[in-house]
Amino acid sequence: METLTVNLAERSYPIHVGAGLLTSSALFAPHIAGQRVMIVTNTVVAPLYLEQIIQLLPGFQVEHLILPDGEAYKTLATFERIM
Repeated sequence: METLTVNLAERSYPIHVGAGLLTSSALFAPHIAGQRVMIVTNTVVAPLYLEQIIQLLPGFQVEHLILPDGEAYKTLATFERIM
């Protein structure tokens, strides 16, 4: 696995690249607080990876929302729907 960092001062974040990343629940650990998890994905990614990710989260109450694909759906209305 290789980790790249997007440097945006206090908004910096890592991007992990490599084979088998979806078999490691440790990558999700820093992003989970509590027992409830919401996965937001789209119609392209969900059929490929959603069930595999859910299986990495035993013991959690997992909900998901599948949105249409595309930049047009990255809106305040979509955020409101997620909330």
